[in-house]
Amino acid sequence: MSAEKITTFDELFQTGLADIYDAEQQLVQALPKLAQACSSPQLRQAFEQHLQETRGHVQRLEQVYSKLGLKPERKTNTILQAMTQDAEKKIQITEPSPVRDAALIVCGNKVEHFEIGSYGSLRNFAELMSQPQEIISLLEQTTQEEKKADQLLTQIGESEVNPQAARMRGQLTR
Repeated sequence: MSAEKITTFDELFQTGLADIYDAEQQLVQALPKLAQACSSPQLRQAFEQHLQETRGHVQRLEQVYSKLGLKPERKTNTILQAMTQDAEKKIQITEPSPVRDAALIVCGNKVEHFEIGSYGSLRNFAELMSQPQEIISLLEQTTQEEKKADQLLTQIGESEVNPQAARMRGQLTR
């Protein structure tokens, strides 16, 4: 799958796998930074838990590659790079507080939505290509975990972090 142009559905599928494989690898590096930057213990725990899941996502993708008879391949995911840079910037320009936590939840939700879309499409492609059910199930399992992570971040934001951040209006200079 080293072609410069994608001309077949198989190549599109393999490019998508390489893209999300790189994204997951990037997240393994980024999630500890997000967790460390949190003021909320609940949010820190959510990011730490998702780090463990993300390591599992990497392993699952390696299983998909193996079942396809392919070597795992990474295609630099510039979208996730930009999201990671945005999160790092938010950490730099906000003081440790519920405001920073709210910003990190937004960053996390963006990543989860990107992953949900990526895995959902890959699962659909695998179905259309009549790939073995095991491959489809592996992709679906990760899709569902990404949805749960997104829901958890939203719940933490709505129930704890965002109300605390809103009460701080006007108290922070950034």
